[in-house]
Amino acid sequence: MGQSLPATLINRINAPVLAHVKNLSAHSDIAEPLLAAVKPLGDVQSFCPEPSAYRYLVVSTNGIIFGLALGMNTLAFRLDARMKLRALATGAKAYPECGENWVSVLPLGNDADWPAVDLRFWALKAYAHARETDLGG
Repeated sequence: MGQSLPATLINRINAPVLAHVKNLSAHSDIAEPLLAAVKPLGDVQSFCPEPSAYRYLVVSTNGIIFGLALGMNTLAFRLDARMKLRALATGAKAYPECGENWVSVLPLGNDADWPAVDLRFWALKAYAHARETDLGG
């Protein structure tokens, strides 16, 4: 039996994310890098409704989801406009399914001449943006 969604995550900012991930899954091979990237950050909560069934994984702070893991290779982060542009310029893809501020990064490239994605960097930028976001109004 799965866990209930924490009430703190039910808000207007998270609504598009929760609608998108509702019936999706995340393999542990993609969830583990997300958890490792957010581990050094401060006040971070992770939520997976049913880990034994490999359901989606989201990470949040102050009630705002700022990162997620889906499928076999989707890691996505909610960034401010400036960092979103930088992410797109360095290989991230827009991820409008979760809202206009979201990008997905591919953590494991198969091109030896392409640098690996710095998941800790993007997790930190997404975390900082979430910490600065006001849930009111």
